[in-house]
Amino acid sequence: MHRLNGEDSGFLAMEGPLQAMNTMAVAILKNPAGGSTSITLDDLRAHIASRLDQLPSFRWRIVPTPFGLHHPLCVRDPQFDLDFHLREITLEEDETLDERFALLAEKHLDRRHPLWQATLIHIPTDGSQAIVIKYHHALADGVGARTIFERVFSDAERQAIPDEALPWTPEQIPSAPMLIVMALLAHLRSLLQLPSLAIRTALGAKKVKARQDAAKVEVPKFSGAAPNTVINRAFSPRRSYARAELPLDELRRVKDLAGTTLNDVILAVIGGAAIRYLEDYGEVPDLPLLASVPVSYEPADAPLRQAGNKFWSFTTTLATNVADPAGRLRHISAVTAEAKAQLDLLGPELLPAWLDHVPPLISGPGARAMVTRLAELGPNDLVDANILVSNIRGPSQPWQVLGADVVDLYIDGPPSNGVGWNVMLWSYADRILIGVLAFRDSLEDPTALSSHIEASFRELVSAVEHSSAQPSGTA
Repeated sequence: MHRLNGEDSGFLAMEGPLQAMNTMAVAILKNPAGGSTSITLDDLRAHIASRLDQLPSFRWRIVPTPFGLHHPLCVRDPQFDLDFHLREITLEEDETLDERFALLAEKHLDRRHPLWQATLIHIPTDGSQAIVIKYHHALADGVGARTIFERVFSDAERQAIPDEALPWTPEQIPSAPMLIVMALLAHLRSLLQLPSLAIRTALGAKKVKARQDAAKVEVPKFSGAAPNTVINRAFSPRRSYARAELPLDELRRVKDLAGTTLNDVILAVIGGAAIRYLEDYGEVPDLPLLASVPVSYEPADAPLRQAGNKFWSFTTTLATNVADPAGRLRHISAVTAEAKAQLDLLGPELLPAWLDHVPPLISGPGARAMVTRLAELGPNDLVDANILVSNIRGPSQPWQVLGADVVDLYIDGPPSNGVGWNVMLWSYADRILIGVLAFRDSLEDPTALSSHIEASFRELVSAVEHSSAQPSGTA
């Protein structure tokens, strides 16, 4: 058994009746030989059972510490029942896969069991099938997600998870008194880390302040700097879901022509789509929309892992107040580069390190108070951010699972804390697949958003091509 870190525990604390903190993925399956696919729930069960040793968090029961004295423990569930986590449904005649995906996203996972679920979906309109995986964000970030998806949505052999004791054996759930003793001992040990952490924080803050004073580009504040729009109607139990796809080669060409990063291009596309969506409601604000962008602080050569959250986020502009798409991309690129530089100076691992020392006794009420504060803001009050945009590198070739082609694989995380849209991108073979999981009130027309994303991309391609063709110094 081991203890969740502060970030992991924070996602548990953020969950509430209106805010399920589920990470999701949907794989759309087709028969490579044509015709209908014929995967059964028994097939899916056997596949996941064969992978459980490479999916250790799928057999963890999250055991809270009494009184919230420390972060919960992960215990190898002595009552693990694989069948509890498996579901099978057939879409109704007038129901879409995206509608079912949104409905599954609304449901909270049962904390009396390991926090994940797999659903086999039959799609009668074309004879295809889909597999939806849902797990609590407390279990894994984007790095862990890639490891999970490689094992659930692919038949290929995969590397074993390092330091995972095998064969798997269950563990006894500690008693309440034992949990309290373990928590107090862990806090005593962690006290030794606080002096060096305080010194690192002071030095990092000093470096950031010096850079901010000298910077020619202003980075948005971490909180209270974004306009309050329809996108921030983020306090209801219902969800909606939109999907879009973009050609990876074209995105890279735009990046090269503009001299930016691929992530900058994606942010510009999302910014343009958000403008179009808000125009439908007559609600384009004067202030630019802001995006929260997660960044992993794990080194590229870190050992393979399937669980844990090891990232922090910076806030950047979507430059929705810049009319020209090419100019919008340049502005986003400049602000994002400066925001990343400032985060690197502070240390993206610094605030997560502090969270390790803050028990749920404190973080839980703090998380609930933040949601309450945001929900009570008026339409003219500023919010922290409008959209969350994250990006995960996927496979260069499509996968197969249970003999079927995985023709599409979309992933997404939970919208939360006043941010209405969670936009997650995943490179899959020659495409970028974009999933937008949102509060229903903040995204009433997901089909329109899908169209807006594609239109925004075409507009950006045209604008960047035109801009790059102009002689230097001309408009």
